[in-house]
Amino acid sequence: MSDKIETFNMVAGIYDYWYEHPQGRQVFQAEKKAVEQMLPSSGFGIEIGAGTGIFAKILTSETRTILCLDPSVEMLKKAWKRGLPCIVGLGECLPIRCGLLNFCYMVTVLEFLNEPVALFKEFKEVARKDAFLSFLFINSDSSWGELYRNIGAKGDPVFQHAKLYTLDEVRLLLGRAGYIIMDIKGTLNSHPMEQDVDQDLVEPSEKSGVLIVRAVKKGIE
Repeated sequence: MSDKIETFNMVAGIYDYWYEHPQGRQVFQAEKKAVEQMLPSSGFGIEIGAGTGIFAKILTSETRTILCLDPSVEMLKKAWKRGLPCIVGLGECLPIRCGLLNFCYMVTVLEFLNEPVALFKEFKEVARKDAFLSFLFINSDSSWGELYRNIGAKGDPVFQHAKLYTLDEVRLLLGRAGYIIMDIKGTLNSHPMEQDVDQDLVEPSEKSGVLIVRAVKKGIE
């Protein structure tokens, strides 16, 4: 884990540049729309692996407060400058009093977790009984998944640490942690080499570059 944290510390200064690229701006809008659909309109939640806070900033509202959690101090410095509440820490050991959290979300963080089931279980223990767990992840079965696997294999400082998942694998992880999926959508439905990004939210398939799930504890559905 220390190698991963150091990598994100190293790239913190340039991490958001991708979202200033014409294609990157479209990707951000598509992912933001997907995440927002899976969050409650109000409440107190946490973004695990919040990084620079680029998503938390735009998803925060008068009725929805988001706490940024990340193990990378350099990344969180960017989130702090955006005026967001921040805590340095790991999702597997949440430094939050039990019963406070209404929701949790992650954006392309699953790929970098050593023990995703442990994180899911930790949130289940700490959060309110009816809290939502949502996360957006790269679809291993898609052309975007193939792209990021190739980037990682070529030594990209970030994606060399990534493990990509299929939807079936994610279902198994959530099931082992005691969750059931309530909703699943896909977006980035165009090929990554196309400049114009298909931002529609659709039923999940191998065409969708990223998938987002919303899950709850078993017995709450």
